[in-house]
Amino acid sequence: MKPANVSMFIGVIVCGMLAGPVRLHAQSPSAPTLAGDDDKPWNQGVTVEGREAARALFLEGNRLFKIPLFARAAEKYTAALSQWKHPAFYFNLALAQLNLGQEVEARNNLELTLKYGEEPLGAEQFQEAKKQLQEVEGQLGRIRITCKTPGAEVTLDGVTLFTGPSSYEGWAKAQAHEITAKRQGYLAEARRVTVSPGKLQDVALKLVTLSEAADTGRRWAAWKPWAVVAAGAAVAAAGGVIQTQSSRNFNTYDDQFLALPCAKIHGCTDTEIGPDLTSRLALAKHEQQIAVGGYIAGGSVIAAGIVLLYMNRPRLVEQGATRPPSASVAVVPAVSPDTLGILVSVIH
Repeated sequence: MKPANVSMFIGVIVCGMLAGPVRLHAQSPSAPTLAGDDDKPWNQGVTVEGREAARALFLEGNRLFKIPLFARAAEKYTAALSQWKHPAFYFNLALAQLNLGQEVEARNNLELTLKYGEEPLGAEQFQEAKKQLQEVEGQLGRIRITCKTPGAEVTLDGVTLFTGPSSYEGWAKAQAHEITAKRQGYLAEARRVTVSPGKLQDVALKLVTLSEAADTGRRWAAWKPWAVVAAGAAVAAAGGVIQTQSSRNFNTYDDQFLALPCAKIHGCTDTEIGPDLTSRLALAKHEQQIAVGGYIAGGSVIAAGIVLLYMNRPRLVEQGATRPPSASVAVVPAVSPDTLGILVSVIH
C-alpha cells in the first residue's frame, strides 16, 4: 500500500471516531433553586436540606451526562427524584432516557415534566419539553391488551402486566412485541404483535383448558404425535419378540446339528443335514432379518413421532396472521411375508 493511501485511510477512521456517537438530546442547562414557596406542588413536604441533597445529585447527573454516561446520569436523576420531585429532574431524566433509546419511559417523564406548566421550568425549557414530548409520541404506538380468563397471568416482553380478567393500555415502541398469557391447567398462548407509530394495536387473549386445546395453537390433536411414538415403540417391541424366536431357532439348529454323526467325524453335506434342519436354519435367518427391520422401522417411527411432537408444540402466533390449514397424520402398518414396518403420512 502506498503512503498516500495509508494517510487517507487513517484520516477516514479518525473522522468517523470524531463524528460518532452523537448525542441526540441536550440536557437542561440549569438546576432548580433551593428557595421557593413551600406550598408549590413540587415543593410540598420537602425540606430545604432534602432539596439541597437532591440538587447535588442532579448536578452530579448533569456532569455524567456531559461525559456522556447517560445510564449513570439517569441513576443520579432517579435518586434526586426520590427526594424531590421537581419537574426539572423529570426533564433531564427523560433526556437521558431518550439518549438510551428508552422512549416509552422518557415519554412518561416528559408528561410529568409538563404537569405544573411553565413556572417550575421556565418558558424556554417548558417549550423544549413540549417539543420533545410531541416528537417522541410521534415515534411510539399504543397497545391495548385484554384477557377475560380468570387467573391468567399476562406479560408484555417478559414483564407481567396483570392477572385476568383485566386489561391494559399504554404506549409501546414501534416494533414487534411478545405477549403471553398462562395459567396452570390451561394451554398457554403466545403472540407476536407489531406496533406501528401513531397506531393503536388491539390484542384479545382467551385461554382454553388442556382438554379443549386440540385445535388451539397446534397442528394436530395432542394425542396424535404420541400415537406415532407408541406405534414406533410397538414395532420395535415386535422386532424384539421375533429376535427372541430367531435366537431359539438358531440354538435348536446348533443342538440338532451337533447331534448328527457326521458333525463328529467330518463335515456334513446338505443330504446328511436333511431338509427339516435346513428349513429351521433358513427360518432363523429370516426371523433375524425381520427383527432387524423391525428395529430400524420402530426407531424411525419413534424419531418421526418426536419430530411431530416438536412441530405440534404451542406456537407463537403472529397478530393478524391467517390460521394455517388443518393438518392430519395417518399411521398405516406395512406387512408382507418378508417385511414388517409402518407408514406414517403427514398432510398439512
